[in-house]
Amino acid sequence: MRRLIFTGALPVLVTMALLQGCSEPKDCPKVAPVQQESGDAGSEEESYDCNSLEGAGLLKKTWCDARSAFESSSVSGDISSFNPYLTGFRNGVNDARQAETSKIARDVVEGQREKSNEAGYRAGYKSVLDKMGIEEFSCRDSEQASEYKDRWCEAEDAYRVSGIGSTENPFVRGRFIDGYMAGGRVALTVPTSMEAFLGGDNPEGKQPAIFKTEGEKRPTVDAFDKGFDEGYKAMIASIRESINQVMQQMQAPNGGGMQMPEGMQLPEGLMPPQPGQ
Repeated sequence: MRRLIFTGALPVLVTMALLQGCSEPKDCPKVAPVQQESGDAGSEEESYDCNSLEGAGLLKKTWCDARSAFESSSVSGDISSFNPYLTGFRNGVNDARQAETSKIARDVVEGQREKSNEAGYRAGYKSVLDKMGIEEFSCRDSEQASEYKDRWCEAEDAYRVSGIGSTENPFVRGRFIDGYMAGGRVALTVPTSMEAFLGGDNPEGKQPAIFKTEGEKRPTVDAFDKGFDEGYKAMIASIRESINQVMQQMQAPNGGGMQMPEGMQLPEGLMPPQPGQ
């Protein structure tokens, strides 16, 4: 204990000795302040062994992920740029895990050299997207053409028109698209679509499309609810249009078309046109 007290008092004793007999400011020597180690992790450069990540904490995990991404990045030629890259990486991870919109463009401008912290931010943000399995398509090209992509692009267009969130936020947009597709799937079920049309009920069926809670909700939750509602209504409209097209072909026998079964009644607006109309 005495040794610790003496060590802590040493700077004070040295300062007093230097200032002894100093009566005028001009006679006093300049004494540099003594820097004391705080013991924080930031007081020395971080470094971890990434061979084993079992039980790794947040700092080690993000450091190792950032280091791996850094080695294949455009700024890897300058090892001194890793620290700002690491800071950017962690900021990107933090924004993404909170479903925030990326603070910088997620695509590099062609021909423009990346700054190390921006490169790290992009890598960190994208790493969360990859881990969460958030898939994105370019709807302007024919690559990866599929029925799923067609529906995805249809939902993305609905999201853009809705104006409920930034088109640059993949999390909010992704939840809207998930909701849109789920709503369309529900609209295809027999209790909803067939009863709505053949039973004469309103197009929304006997229940609301989705139960919406009152009060403020997280943007991702709100996006799913609105996406579900939009997808449901879009599918109902599509079914109604298809039925109308079929009904228009059901004409009287002398017209060469199909004849409605005797006694069959359809909701108003879905009955086939009468002969001569």
